[in-house]
Amino acid sequence: MGEGSDEERNEEAEPNRPKTIVVGIGASAGGVRALQDLFAALPEKTGAAFVVVVHLDPDTRSEMSNILAARTHMPVLQVGDPVALQPDHVYVIPPDRRLHITDDEIATAEFEEPRGKRAPIDLFFRSLAEQHGDGCAVILTGAGSDGAVGVRAVKESGGIILVQDPTEAEFPSMPRAAIATGIADFILPIREIAQRLTELVREKNNGTPADLRGLNSDLLRRILAHVRVRTGHDFSKYKRATILRRIARRMQVTRSDSPNAYYDVLRDSPDEAQALLGDLLISVTSFFRDKEAFQTLELQVIPQLFHGKLSDRAIRVWVPGCATGEEAYSVAMLLLEQASRQDIRPTIQVFGSDIDARALAMAREGQYPAAIEADVSEDRLRRFFVKEGDHYRVRQELRDLVLFASHSLLKDPPFSRLDLIACRNLLIYLDRDLQELACNTFHYALHPDGFLMLGTSESADNPPGQFRTFDRKARIYQSSAAPGELRLLPRLLGSVAVVHEQAAHPMRPPSTSALLNEAAAHRQALEKLAPPSILVDQSHRVLHMSENAGRFLQPAGGPLSGNVVDLVRPELRFELRSALHRVFETAQPWLSLPIPVRFNGSPHRVLMHVKPAEDHDDGGENRAIVLFIEGGAVEQVTDGQSAEIGAGNEIINRLREELQQTQARLRTTREESESANEELRAANEELQSINEEYRSTSEELETSKEELQSINEELQTVNSELKLKLEAVSRAHSDLQNLMAATDFGTLFLDSSLRIKRFTQQVTELFSITPSDEGRPISDFAHRLEYDGLVGDARRVLSNLTPIAHEIRSRDGRWYDVRLRPYRTVDDKIDGVVLTFVDMTDRRLTEEALRTSERKLRQETQLVELSRDPIFIWDFSGTILEWNRGSEQLYGYSRDEAVGKKKEKLLGTTVPGSSFAELRARLHDEGSWSGEIKHRTKGGRELTVESSIILETVGGQQLALESTRDVTERKAWETQQRLLLRELTHRVKNTLTVVQSIAHQTRRFSKSYEEFTDRLDGRLAALAAAHSLLVDSEWRGADLGTLARKQFEPHVGGNPDRVKITGQPVFLPADLATPFGLVFHELATNAAKYGPFSRRAGTVDLSWNLEKRNGQPSLTVIWRERGGPKITEPKTKGFGSELIERAIPNSTVRREFASSGVICTIDVQLPTALDVDP
Repeated sequence: MGEGSDEERNEEAEPNRPKTIVVGIGASAGGVRALQDLFAALPEKTGAAFVVVVHLDPDTRSEMSNILAARTHMPVLQVGDPVALQPDHVYVIPPDRRLHITDDEIATAEFEEPRGKRAPIDLFFRSLAEQHGDGCAVILTGAGSDGAVGVRAVKESGGIILVQDPTEAEFPSMPRAAIATGIADFILPIREIAQRLTELVREKNNGTPADLRGLNSDLLRRILAHVRVRTGHDFSKYKRATILRRIARRMQVTRSDSPNAYYDVLRDSPDEAQALLGDLLISVTSFFRDKEAFQTLELQVIPQLFHGKLSDRAIRVWVPGCATGEEAYSVAMLLLEQASRQDIRPTIQVFGSDIDARALAMAREGQYPAAIEADVSEDRLRRFFVKEGDHYRVRQELRDLVLFASHSLLKDPPFSRLDLIACRNLLIYLDRDLQELACNTFHYALHPDGFLMLGTSESADNPPGQFRTFDRKARIYQSSAAPGELRLLPRLLGSVAVVHEQAAHPMRPPSTSALLNEAAAHRQALEKLAPPSILVDQSHRVLHMSENAGRFLQPAGGPLSGNVVDLVRPELRFELRSALHRVFETAQPWLSLPIPVRFNGSPHRVLMHVKPAEDHDDGGENRAIVLFIEGGAVEQVTDGQSAEIGAGNEIINRLREELQQTQARLRTTREESESANEELRAANEELQSINEEYRSTSEELETSKEELQSINEELQTVNSELKLKLEAVSRAHSDLQNLMAATDFGTLFLDSSLRIKRFTQQVTELFSITPSDEGRPISDFAHRLEYDGLVGDARRVLSNLTPIAHEIRSRDGRWYDVRLRPYRTVDDKIDGVVLTFVDMTDRRLTEEALRTSERKLRQETQLVELSRDPIFIWDFSGTILEWNRGSEQLYGYSRDEAVGKKKEKLLGTTVPGSSFAELRARLHDEGSWSGEIKHRTKGGRELTVESSIILETVGGQQLALESTRDVTERKAWETQQRLLLRELTHRVKNTLTVVQSIAHQTRRFSKSYEEFTDRLDGRLAALAAAHSLLVDSEWRGADLGTLARKQFEPHVGGNPDRVKITGQPVFLPADLATPFGLVFHELATNAAKYGPFSRRAGTVDLSWNLEKRNGQPSLTVIWRERGGPKITEPKTKGFGSELIERAIPNSTVRREFASSGVICTIDVQLPTALDVDP
């Protein structure tokens, strides 16, 4: 259920004071015509006050009040100073101001938001909801989404929402945004809106709240029962006043005259139950609602949540009744901001829950109207949101932090181990008993000292003692539970009926079978209510699963496996395997991040919560329980809306420009009209004087006639001169045409408006133009150049008079030198742009080939010089001619020291099994040689190198190119490897001898094959454990304490504290580690069969002491058993006893069979000093 409203907080205030019914009307682009039609269709007397809120230019005087006054008989007033609301009046918003209502007055206020981020319709609708909750909100044509947030507040406070049919609206964006909220009561054409408004206002004025107070309890119970059957939601424990108000609203919408008539509509219409449910679950909220409370949360609570949390810990927050997600995202933003200030960032998980599936779908979508700019700061919008047309979408970083789930606070088990619960304005809908149940649930779900944030009219004082006040003004409380205190899950709403039924009948002691049946029923009911779960053992084998866990299973093909990792869906297997390993290793619970899983082709988010199962007390192996938490479907985003919004923005901008131009022309026309009147008066006087002037002018014309005759003679002379000049221009034009035709490059002439003046034939290869296209803008034509900036460069040449040149590639792969120059006339005026296109493909290819050749030459030249491998060149006499850096680094000689020296002398070259002279002879015959040779460095170190030599003839001279690689260390490793292999072979033979002896002796003393295999397996495992430690230390030895723990692990039932080990660090050599491991195994096996390990309370003390006796190191080891059964000394000795007494060389073993258990003392004389700290 969404957040509450101020209506709930003041539902008892001033019940008898009548208020004027207010109708708020919001419109934007195209709204003038829609408003004219609406008021033209409204009657003069309706009994309501109409408030018109439109988007106005803040710098222009508005004529909206005069425009509407011409279409209605109601008084129309542009709001200035605060004015009382009166029925049958129209109030219009002024420019650059927002409207708000206080009591029965309407007033203006300045915007807090900058221009471009204002939502005047949303702001007024919120004010309307707070002060006149039963009013009406009307959304007409307009671009954007202003009003989509405000209508939620009006609907939640009990008002009626009417929206213009988008198919009729000139700009349908605003109506569609309001319809998308899912709360519109009527979607109608303009004229039907007027008719429906009239009916609604008349019904509100004629009806009174007393009509519903007469609704008898039986009818109300039947209405709620019908809703429960149809929707699955029980509202019988919600506040009666809230339910009556919602029913009254639905009666208005369905035009029901009485509660009985509405109950008939509810029964006859399958959709009405869902509609009433929608009213009862009105999902209204906003980002950072009650900013002072969120500021307290940010500054005083959030930092405490991070205190002491390491990166492997999680901060868990729950927002019950999250509605469309704004509050959950608000808390998540505060957590992310605090995390960015932390050096160590713990994992953050925010759970948002609600029972309204439609609201949850919007929350998961994470898309909100642009009106949230009024609630979210610019910095947060930039960091946490992405602008998409007229909406904002939460960024993925924020979206991944919040998991939304369908969950009932009163019926479903709560989330647990929470650090913060933010449940604001939900408890006000519940009666006192349900409020107490909710507080008990919060107390159970929170960590000790966890925080609870409630709404401004809510309290956590009932039941007392569970919470202490942290900040009363912000309604923030802190759990009073002590660490380790046992807190029980409160009885949820699903068990209320059982309680009432039991109270009506006397209690009888249940039988044992009845208790078992009830326990099974209880367990089965919990499995249905709780998230799907699977119980597994330490081998990941499934022990039990809840009946609703099958949704998350998808066994692989082949034989059926009992391993839970093989049974779950493929998307979950990797995370589950890691989680189980971690939980069994650390015994700490683990919660995964949301994992995308496809159910029936649609993606869902699934969390896995794995925790140790601590309810077994039989001392057996560990178990874990895996819970699957499904976050719902991930809805897909379509491109239709974003395209539509983009088109809407373009239309808005064009209309805004046209409106500004029209207003400017209107002002000019008014000024011209006033001045024209004055000019007409003056014109009359001027006409009189003109008549006088006309008479004198006639006389002057007679004189001018004679002058014109002489001028005609002069013109004939000028015409002759012009004819000669035109002939010269024609010849020049012909010359220019021939010149242009003779050139191999294209030339294009553009005028100052970038229109085509003329062009050469070569231009047609690049532009789809013909001679008939002269005079058209060049921007109208496509071209085959990869040159999108051609028109922009032409404009820059015109403005800067600076030539521009580019090398441009055409789409068919050719290259052109494109130059743009100003077109200068003969009188040095700029009259356009000249573009030339020179085909430079051949030159470009030649240059590219040349650059490639040069680059390849440089690479080959530097290859020898920069190679890390030693490479040098010597002639056939052995003189070194070239010496690279790799040679300098390997041999220590610089290039100056090496060049000119004899290779054999400088490097002391020797060829194993041959000679340098033979190497040269073979090189001469075969042209190449490779093999191992010996070289000596400048420091005198002898190296074994792999040498590759190639003989080349350059200018008639034979040169040897030699490349070497140092393999000295590799040869040494190969020698060591051979030694290790021989040592390993020796140890394997010894080990096989020991194993053979153990098997032989075990068979001698075994009475059956099963006894033989059991004892042999144990002894071989002990031997393998000792060998594992020796292998880890490369057979240097093993630590005595680690060796003992390895042997005891299989016998202590996962409880290492049953063996107390004391003694200084002792590192046993390999020949002692193996027999000691066998002895410890025999002692532990006997203790498990006959001694302390056979009982829960039994323990063993193992201690040792290392000292010198007569200069020789001596080790004394004592095994002492406690808490086992009473034992006696065996009459015969088996192979195990012989192993204990004889396995350790140079040792003395004494065993005492005391009543408390066996005491075994082992004294070992060590031939050499024993390491105490390897």
